[in-house]
Amino acid sequence: LVSEGLAAASLQVNNTVGNNSCDLMQSSGGSVDASLDILTRPVGISPETVYFSAQQSSDPNCLDFSGGSDLEACRTGQYFAYHFDFDDPDSGVFAVTGNSKNMQVNGAPRAAHTFVCEGAGNSRWNNTNQQCEYAVKVRVQNPTGDWDDACVNVATRPQAVEYSAAETYCISSGSDFTGCPAGVPAANRLTDSPPQNLQTNLSHSRILYQRGSAGMYSPMCIGYDESDIRIDAYGVGNDPLIEEVVIGTAQGCNDQIPSNAQVSGYDVLSKNASGHVISGWTFGNGVANLRLRDLTVGMSATLLTLHNLDLDWSAGGPFSASGNGYVSMMTSAWNCYNNNGLDCNLVPYSYGVFVSEVRSVGDVGDNGVIGHVPPWNIACMNDCGLINSAIIGSYAKTSFGHNLRVMGAWGLVISNSHFAGDHAGTNGAKSKITLRQIRTDAVASQVVNPENFISGNHAGDGPGWQRNSDVGQHFYPHYNFLVDNILGDTLNTVTEDAGWIDLRPGHQYSSVFGSEFLLWSGADFNATQLFLGGRNITSHGTTFNGENITCRFNTRNWPEPSYQFDESLIFSDAPNGRCNGAIRSLPVPLQPGMYGSDLIFADGFE
Repeated sequence: LVSEGLAAASLQVNNTVGNNSCDLMQSSGGSVDASLDILTRPVGISPETVYFSAQQSSDPNCLDFSGGSDLEACRTGQYFAYHFDFDDPDSGVFAVTGNSKNMQVNGAPRAAHTFVCEGAGNSRWNNTNQQCEYAVKVRVQNPTGDWDDACVNVATRPQAVEYSAAETYCISSGSDFTGCPAGVPAANRLTDSPPQNLQTNLSHSRILYQRGSAGMYSPMCIGYDESDIRIDAYGVGNDPLIEEVVIGTAQGCNDQIPSNAQVSGYDVLSKNASGHVISGWTFGNGVANLRLRDLTVGMSATLLTLHNLDLDWSAGGPFSASGNGYVSMMTSAWNCYNNNGLDCNLVPYSYGVFVSEVRSVGDVGDNGVIGHVPPWNIACMNDCGLINSAIIGSYAKTSFGHNLRVMGAWGLVISNSHFAGDHAGTNGAKSKITLRQIRTDAVASQVVNPENFISGNHAGDGPGWQRNSDVGQHFYPHYNFLVDNILGDTLNTVTEDAGWIDLRPGHQYSSVFGSEFLLWSGADFNATQLFLGGRNITSHGTTFNGENITCRFNTRNWPEPSYQFDESLIFSDAPNGRCNGAIRSLPVPLQPGMYGSDLIFADGFE
């Protein structure tokens, strides 16, 4: 069973000098002090996405783009550069960008990586501990060349080790259990998804669907009080098709709104003294290697990994209802505001929700008439509030609305994904990516910090992790980083009235790195590629498409100037000086643990 105690014991065993050791970290001997933290949990169940932050790194010589010494600005795109090495050589490259999954190199101080461990065939396998063990490193470098390394240990346990046969369910529509793990009881061999009821808690179990099986399985649903579940596949053949997976229900697949009485029995969103998240609603669950019609996340989720999921319905499918291919996250979150039976102060924001190598594509050929076009491809709507989460290696195209819309994010990493457009709707211009405040056009709080909560505090001295019916106590978006994404496509079907990357005013200390904007001859050429609002916002390494407007300030301040916005604190790499263009270049750090011939070490060679 995954636990903090297991993490401490298992990671000590492998703390020896080697390729995957933390013992080789060094410094140039300058002023940079690197820091690296795990903001999720250090030991998980494969596949699991882990979220890292080097944002506490420091340098007394910090010089931001305004000529000042704002350390947060220096940390988030205006001074430091970071080279994350995930110590996972088996991970390969992202299918959508061709970039290595094993590193992230730019000015973003936060990163996420999905660790997959199947057993002894993995290069980071520790046979004694029966898990894969990784030494994740970062090098932090300033513009003058000073650098410092930091490292943390991560472990991932294979499902075959983590779950016993009695904790495993195999599901085959044709009762073909070839490839089902040995020893699974007859009672756990099913022909359809297990029904959800209050008498059965599936915590710490795995539900495996047969690859190559015929037909479509009924929805699979996980309750708010269920944790450490893996929904995955067994056998060989095409990925099995499930009508819908719902993560976060109260007492049935269609009931995502609990009562105050039910919430009192849920685990509180908590961290331990090391800053690792140890509990929360629908804690530590994962869904992987399946074909889905839709995927829904309820009011809140904690450390949820959604990996290698196929929601591509561009060729149509066996459905009559609309919305196929929709990844809907926390869309029901705002129901506590209009539900007398549920206090918003008892509903935590979602923490650590990861969309990893997920493909969502609608069928643009019917333009939604038959119903194969989702309202959005990936969306966290309706007072979403998404904390320290990531979308990595994913692909989204063809929807009525935006490819990606998030209503309020703090610490969101969007990396190596392709948002390809084809917006079929008519309700205003749509974007490839639009990141907004939790509540549109509302004054939020400048002091609420959703990362700052007290373990075991459920009702509010936190402050910030819980929802609040007072919209003035919502957080402003902070620390959102877009890394090496592709926007648009060279071939689209519908006539687009759309923008590209939209960071609404209210954003603070957020940056865009390595964006590539593709050109389609039917696009609206008045659309803006970078539409930036907020304070201390930067863009770097952009490949503009040569036709659309490169950058504009997003100055929206209706119905009142309630957003945090200052165009003098927005810096882009756009040509012709747009959005304060021609910014200072950031350094490019070498891989952590690698040394140049002219470097000075603080205490000699250790």
